[in-house]
Amino acid sequence: MTEAANEGTPDRAATRQLERVTFEYSATQDRLLARMQGSDGERHAAWLTQRLVRRLVKALLSSLDKTVSAERASSSASDRPAPAADPTPTDMMMSFRHHAALMRQAPSRPVTVIDTQDLPLLTSIQARLSRHRALLTMELPGGPAVLSLSHDHTWQLLQILLNIFQRADWPVDIWPSWMREGDTGEVSKTAGDHPVLH
Repeated sequence: MTEAANEGTPDRAATRQLERVTFEYSATQDRLLARMQGSDGERHAAWLTQRLVRRLVKALLSSLDKTVSAERASSSASDRPAPAADPTPTDMMMSFRHHAALMRQAPSRPVTVIDTQDLPLLTSIQARLSRHRALLTMELPGGPAVLSLSHDHTWQLLQILLNIFQRADWPVDIWPSWMREGDTGEVSKTAGDHPVLH
């Protein structure tokens, strides 16, 4: 199996819904640990490699960029193009939505610690992307599980992963410069009741 973050429909219908996910970096494993809790209260955990997370980040950023570009094309086709040295209108709109999503955060509790011995390694995350949501399907022991993200949650997840990459000293070149250079602080909470990301 290959590591990938693919657009498209999962091979099988995911019957389990994930409602809370907490991410943390393990220096000993040099991997990302995802602790997850389903709608039924059952907890899961799995390791993610840097390579897999980078592909996921690229897929999510590409989807958000396409959504914003399509909205601009339909609502402001007559706008004068920005000078080449300035941020593009799409970049400015994406930056605004990113910061707005972080401002709409509310306190939440992380998924409790799970024994990390003999945890599975995720080899793929299927990202089914639309103009309004991102559905991330992960193959876990017992079958697939899906995390449904609004655009706000998607922006928050991207910031969480950026913070982790920076702490882990992993390359952050896949994030746009306005995210890498922004002063957003640590993100450890998100808006809304479900799903909750850390």
